Parts: sequence; C-alpha cells; structure tokens
Amino acid sequence: MFFNVYSFSLIFSILFLIIIIVEIKKGNLLEKYSLFWIFFSIVMIVISANLRFLNLLSRALHIYYAPSVLFLLGLLFIISYCFHLTLIISKQTESIVKLTQEVAILKNMVEKSSRDIEGGKDN
Repeated sequence: MFFNVYSFSLIFSILFLIIIIVEIKKGNLLEKYSLFWIFFSIVMIVISANLRFLNLLSRALHIYYAPSVLFLLGLLFIISYCFHLTLIISKQTESIVKLTQEVAILKNMVEKSSRDIEGGKDN
C-alpha cells in the first residue's frame, strides 16, 4: 500500500470513528453530542476513499491540490461544531443563572422560616 495523504486521511478517519464508538460505550461521550463526530468521520472516510470524487470536488472549488479539500472540509466541520457548542453553552449559561437565582430565593425562604421558628420558641 502506497502511503500518502489520502491513505493517512482514511486511516485517521477510521481510527477516529472507532475512538468515538469506544468512548460512547464507556459512557464518556453522550450520544447526542457524538452524532456530529460520527457524521464527520463517515464523510471523511467516504471522501478519503473516493479519489475521483475528491478530485471532482477540488476542481469544482478551484482548488489545485486535491488533498487540501480534506483539510478545508475538516476545518469547516470543526468551525460549525464550535458554533454548535457555543449555542449549547449559551443555553446552559441561562439555565445556570436561573437555577442560581432560584437557589438564592429558596435559601432566603429557608433562613426566614428558620428565624420565624426560632423566634416562636422564645415566646
């Protein structure tokens, strides 16, 4: 087997897919967050294995070095995933603020109730 950027990309994509599956089975990676990575690795496997498609895609995009398309696709996937994670973090930040406010209100109510009960004992 001739080792070049195509075979390296194919091997890396297959190993990456295996790692994702292993981490899901271990419980380290939730399924809903792993779907993007599974999709990404399958797309990279298909593109890396199909050199004609890669060459066709590179000509359509006016990219003269076909393996650069692999890196471009990888970069675009990673940027879109970073945006997805930013959306998740934004939603979680809002939830944390609401939960913190609710906990503070409940803590205040518990302290007030404790004071009222202790005040009632003195009478």
